[in-house]
Amino acid sequence: MNNRPYFITTAIVLLTAVICFRLPPTTATYIKQFFNTIHAPLYSIQKTAKAGGDYLSSQTVSRQTLLKENKDLKNQNNILELQLSRLPSLSRENRELREQLKMRPRIGWNPRLSHIIGRDPSNWWRSIMIDLGSKEGIKLDMPVVAKTGLIGRVEEVFQSRSRVALLGNPNCRISATVTSTGENGILISSGETVFDPTLVKLTHLPGASHVRPGDKIYSSGLGDIFPRDIFIGKILAVDSSPGSLTTKATVKLSTNTSKLHNVWVLMP
Repeated sequence: MNNRPYFITTAIVLLTAVICFRLPPTTATYIKQFFNTIHAPLYSIQKTAKAGGDYLSSQTVSRQTLLKENKDLKNQNNILELQLSRLPSLSRENRELREQLKMRPRIGWNPRLSHIIGRDPSNWWRSIMIDLGSKEGIKLDMPVVAKTGLIGRVEEVFQSRSRVALLGNPNCRISATVTSTGENGILISSGETVFDPTLVKLTHLPGASHVRPGDKIYSSGLGDIFPRDIFIGKILAVDSSPGSLTTKATVKLSTNTSKLHNVWVLMP
């Protein structure tokens, strides 16, 4: 190993030390002042650099911390996107509920708002399932309405849900009155109801009936199920035959039950 540089450096340091010890006091003082003048700025720079390094070190976040924060932000973003995607549905539901609340209960009515939770796939126009049952006080034959008018009656009751037979269902016949003439008839399903659930027949009108298309019909109040004067729909067409004892009319129901999401049960 070549030690020559080491020996040279050592010799220079020793020589410098000997010279410094042999110098006169005045000269030594000047030399000390010179080295202090050079050393002070260097020491200040070193101290500043160290302080800056300590500050940067304290401000530096570890990679694991950054990864965790990034993951948390992604999760929050996913939650916000999910909530944002639900806004149109929630807005529609809120609008529908506001529309339902426009229906003001009449004296003697005790309406209970319910949600439609199911339909019969094979006979979707005949019945709906609602989220109220016996534990909420629902009973058979209670009338069911929407903001636009009468839609049916409770046909079957379970503990926490009920089945509603809709107008047009053979199990939901109702006596109706044509307000313009005061004539009463029976509302039943027709062959057209299968294709358009808003079309039913009003039968047993007098043979010489004076009903006309556009006449409004309401529940007559006859019987113990449906209160009087609940709007049902309008006469669409009249089918009368000369010499016939009765007249039939096609009725356009006021409510398209296939578009409903909420209904009211009229409780006593």
